[in-house]
Amino acid sequence: MAKNDNFKRKEDPPEPDRRQSEIWGIVLLGSGLVCLLSLISYTPFDSPVASVLGIQAPADQIERQNLIGPVGAVVGAIHLLLLGGAGYLIPVALLWFGIAKLFYHARISKRTLLGFSLLILSAASLLHVTNEYFPNWAKAYIIPSPGGLLGKGLGAYVFALLLGKIGAIIFLAVIYLVALIMVTGVPPLQFLRACIAVIKDFWGKRREKKQQKSFMLDESTARAQAQERRRRERKPTLDPEEENGHFKPLFQTGVEQDQQFLPLVTTPVPKIIDASARRPVAPQPGDKPFDRKPKTDLSLSTTGFENYELPGFDLLDIDETAEAPEADKEELLSIQRNIIETLKSFNIDVIPGDITRGPTITRYEIYPPAGMRVSKISQLEADLARSTCAERINILAPIPGKDTVGIEIANSTKVAVPLRELLQDPEFRSAKKKIPLALGKDVYGKTVIGDLAAMPHLLVAGATGSGKSVCINSIIASILFKFGPDELRFIMVDPKVVEMQIYNKLPHLVVPVVTDPKKTVAALKWVVNEMEKRYRIFAKVGVRNFDGYNNRPRPEKTVMADLPFEETEPEPEPEPDLEQIESIAAALESGELGPEEDEDEIIPDDEQLPDRFPYIVVLIDELADLMQTAPADVEGCIARIAQKARAAGIHLIIATQTPRADVVTGIIKANIPCRIAFQVSSQLDSRVILDSKGAEKLVGKGDMLYLPPGSAKLERSQGAFVSDAEVERLVEHCSTFGKPNFESDIQKAIETGNVGDDSNDDESDVDEEMVIKCIEVVRQEQKASTSLLQRRLRLGYTRAARMIDILEQGPRSVHQGLRQRTHRLTIPSSLEKNTAALIVLWKTLNVLPFCHFPLSSNHELARYPLEAAFSELQQSAAKPATCGRVGRTEASF
Repeated sequence: MAKNDNFKRKEDPPEPDRRQSEIWGIVLLGSGLVCLLSLISYTPFDSPVASVLGIQAPADQIERQNLIGPVGAVVGAIHLLLLGGAGYLIPVALLWFGIAKLFYHARISKRTLLGFSLLILSAASLLHVTNEYFPNWAKAYIIPSPGGLLGKGLGAYVFALLLGKIGAIIFLAVIYLVALIMVTGVPPLQFLRACIAVIKDFWGKRREKKQQKSFMLDESTARAQAQERRRRERKPTLDPEEENGHFKPLFQTGVEQDQQFLPLVTTPVPKIIDASARRPVAPQPGDKPFDRKPKTDLSLSTTGFENYELPGFDLLDIDETAEAPEADKEELLSIQRNIIETLKSFNIDVIPGDITRGPTITRYEIYPPAGMRVSKISQLEADLARSTCAERINILAPIPGKDTVGIEIANSTKVAVPLRELLQDPEFRSAKKKIPLALGKDVYGKTVIGDLAAMPHLLVAGATGSGKSVCINSIIASILFKFGPDELRFIMVDPKVVEMQIYNKLPHLVVPVVTDPKKTVAALKWVVNEMEKRYRIFAKVGVRNFDGYNNRPRPEKTVMADLPFEETEPEPEPEPDLEQIESIAAALESGELGPEEDEDEIIPDDEQLPDRFPYIVVLIDELADLMQTAPADVEGCIARIAQKARAAGIHLIIATQTPRADVVTGIIKANIPCRIAFQVSSQLDSRVILDSKGAEKLVGKGDMLYLPPGSAKLERSQGAFVSDAEVERLVEHCSTFGKPNFESDIQKAIETGNVGDDSNDDESDVDEEMVIKCIEVVRQEQKASTSLLQRRLRLGYTRAARMIDILEQGPRSVHQGLRQRTHRLTIPSSLEKNTAALIVLWKTLNVLPFCHFPLSSNHELARYPLEAAFSELQQSAAKPATCGRVGRTEASF
């Protein structure tokens, strides 16, 4: 864009100069207005020339017609007499200079004065040379020539005499165009192109209407044909460089010309859509979102919740927040005009589109011109923010799924989206969503309902105060409105301690809220083990996933009638088989019977086939604290859960307020495709959580970007709002049907950190052979240590320590400081109920050369049932006691 320096304006003029400039501006504007009215209302009968020549006015025009009176008649007569038709340029020049002085405090350059002088004189001379085209005009105003006396003198006695008539016309036309460029800075050809484009557009629209009426074409077909026809009619032109920066180029390329002057594609009439108001919700049957379907015989203990009732809508507030004010259409249209004018100042002519007002932002749509890159609009973000006085602005170029560019500006008044309104929406009750999550509303007023089962994991990030914690609360509340404790269980991890303490009374919890980051690794390992256990059960049953197991066909259960209770005599204990006892003793002496040998595989109690499995949702409120404590273990557990837990009915929700690259690592991001981003502090954080920018431009207070599963399109929404009082009422309702039934064994394992990891149970063949050798060494030396294995087996320290760890994981003892390890021998379970066999086995073990069984204390008796059984046999004289342990019995050796 060429720089127009016709008026030289000072940035900060002194006060006296400014006052003087305003005075001159008013004087020039007044003079120009007087001259203009004098010329417009001039009649030849008011002219002094008419009175001199004795010309009488008609009877109906006795009174003077000039609006300025006799002075106006004289002024008009002088202008027309000296310059003819070119005299109309004098009031235009006066008004031009007056506006420049009054409003811009500009200093008029000599080039501008020279340009106006040449413009007036060349116009007057050109009118005289071409007087045959309008001869009657001069006679009507009683002047000697259409160019006045000066035009006649210069045109007839200078230019026509020297150049001839044709040469004079060409020369004067060139002078006129040059003077016009000097005054305005706008090339005349550019102005002519604009006029031609307007005429073509007018006739093109008329032809389009005729074609639509004659051929009954639909709107899209007619639009395409009109666009193609305009494209064929356009002719590319050259684009020379600007000359010295004083004026714009005379010629432009076809693309630039299309951007500025050529007509655009026909677009629909813009509409103002107010989606911020709360929509009336159709009445739903009942006062609860879902009806409870009780389930029985689940794997996790949920007894005592058969009468559990799902919460109802009465626990949530009824639109206590203020209603959204009606959209001010004038304000919205004013902002849209500012946007269009700002783009026009950068030579981008756009057509306004729809205006959509959402709960938090208003989206202004515009249709860019054909052939222009939309990135050019994106580069003007700062200029648009300045012109609209917006705090933050976001440009969607283009809007996904549309042919328009969206400019999003925050509303002056934000409207909250209550959770109750989302829960009452029919989409939340849709049967297609297995675990529905009420997330919020988008800019078009459509409810955003996610499905955790389809995600299947969710990553939430946002700075402090952006609405992240409220989003987590709304997600938990959405789940509680559909699932009972026997259908879904929670494991909540809260390193910040205070965020989730309110949920400690929920009966859905497997264990209390975990607040110690060191215990979080144990909790995640338990989840991994639970996942592996479920997959083993799925494999045994022959199903592929969680739904297949819960919906599998089951054998019909016969209901037996109640029978009177009758006490029965206990069956007599079978006689001991002495031959079997002797054979076992001989096998022990020869070493043929060892640990785990000749024993059938026994399915652990925790892997007995349950009737149904509940969902398990793991909630981690702050990932950054966990990654600082044990990054490798946390990342490994999260990666395993995210990769495999979907089919096992285990889902993961992770929240963090610092989405750095060392917190949300690549492994975690790759396995959690569904994400929610609230306002973050920098574009770098936005790229970490969303892989694109945009989250840094959010306005906070629930404004979020949602990446749904299976889609690469970000959806801007306003998050659901649920207050702390509503959460308290909801938790209180759930806890009235029973106290939390925590899993004691799981809680104990997490507290002690003794959570087994199935992934470490498998040893290689080399390790198995070495373990056998280590057992033989320990049997011979009657002790176990790392240094002993190093000396006897010539192992390195790392390998020897690993062998000791493997021995501790099996049917052997745990290291007790400097005390010597005691080792355990597994006894076949078939001998546990045979008292006589235990006695013989006890005596046999005590006579073995490598065994020593001292009499243990009461605490040790509880640990070693074989010793306890033998002790009881010695103390009991009336009736031999039996060992009631089912499974494996361990004895020290």
